[in-house]
Amino acid sequence: MEVSTPDESRSGSSARTAAVAVVLSLAIVAPGVVFPWYARVGASVVLLFGVALSTRAVASTLLAAVRREPPEAVPDADLPDVSVLLTAYNEADVLPATVEACLALDYPVDHLEVVVGYEAASTDGTADVARRLAAEHERVRAVERPGPPGGKAAATNHALGHATGDVVAVLDADQRPEPGAVRRAVRWFVDDDVWCVKGRCFGTNPGDSLLALCATVERGLVERTEFYARDLVDGFALFTGGQAFFRATALDELGPFDESLLIEDVEMAYRIRRAGGEIRVDPGVVTRETNPATLSAWWSQRKRWARGGMQVARRHLAPSLRSGPPPLGARVDFAATLAAVVALPVVALAAPLAPVAWLVAAGQFPLSPAAAPLWGWVSLAPAMAAYLLFALDARDGRTHAPVEYAAPLLLWPYFALQAAAVVVAFVEEFVLRRPSVYVTSTAPTDD
Repeated sequence: MEVSTPDESRSGSSARTAAVAVVLSLAIVAPGVVFPWYARVGASVVLLFGVALSTRAVASTLLAAVRREPPEAVPDADLPDVSVLLTAYNEADVLPATVEACLALDYPVDHLEVVVGYEAASTDGTADVARRLAAEHERVRAVERPGPPGGKAAATNHALGHATGDVVAVLDADQRPEPGAVRRAVRWFVDDDVWCVKGRCFGTNPGDSLLALCATVERGLVERTEFYARDLVDGFALFTGGQAFFRATALDELGPFDESLLIEDVEMAYRIRRAGGEIRVDPGVVTRETNPATLSAWWSQRKRWARGGMQVARRHLAPSLRSGPPPLGARVDFAATLAAVVALPVVALAAPLAPVAWLVAAGQFPLSPAAAPLWGWVSLAPAMAAYLLFALDARDGRTHAPVEYAAPLLLWPYFALQAAAVVVAFVEEFVLRRPSVYVTSTAPTDD
């Protein structure tokens, strides 16, 4: 798979993608100008989709108030060996702090190794930093992946070949684990059915930009509430590539991460559950991350995630509803998630039907006074979920930067921008069928 950075412009292809998106939206919306009933139906679909997503967000946040502890800790002598894998491509600036955090983990030194899997194609001195860290610290090994960069899955697969632990923690180069993260995560593996443990990524740079601010709160809602709630109700628990812990024998059985997809993590979660393994989500397992602060970096990341989700949906949506494992409820949850990934860009393209309906069918549902509470709920629910998240974290002794308390007021403009990224991903994946390009979230710095 081709890999590029956000600063490598593709203005021509971007303009074509935008033009196709505009044409699609006009094709969906134009009949509503002539047929009021069509505008009303389309606006109703937009409204009901928003109600469903908003209700799920608030319900997940309320459910996430439930506390759950892992099994009792075992003596240090009985703890499993752990390999912490850090994959790095053009991340020389963040790698030292992440390695330092790994070496400071509250875990027996004779049971812990840090494997830095770096891309030989890095141009910012990542290779020199990785080799220097390995020379300075006995527990650190630097592993070079030769050739051109291949994306997160390829980097992880290469590094896995050098891991010796019974448990493998896969982290991005900017994922700094808190001291107790590994010790808490491995407690879940006492249960042989648990093949993967997913913790929470806590943003540390909300003050860098408005995008970083909103992304910090968004990640909190997804990882502290949505993922955790899924697990609590025996839904389809997911993990993201930024941070996850695996039973090494399970990875041996499942085989490598899929290098043909833009997000290998959701696909691996599917394979784990289909093989009968369990994924535990524990918000008490925390790594600290830096969210993209520039538009180009944020856009590249979100578009990659959206298109990767669509690729997983294309491959697994139909099979996900067939016989288990996992149980039927989890399969339905996974199928609904994949269906929403594909439906969201279509709904976004149809969103202009709401003002069209207001022009041609004012006073009728969904523009009637009876629908006002539903529109109000959609408008207020994201902010409500965010403030509930802050309350949960305050209860658990976690503080947020003061600026984060303003973020809920900005979520709807932020979601609109995110919807644009999802629409572009949809056009590239299903309409133009462009080859996948793994665009990183960071650009190389000067060496």
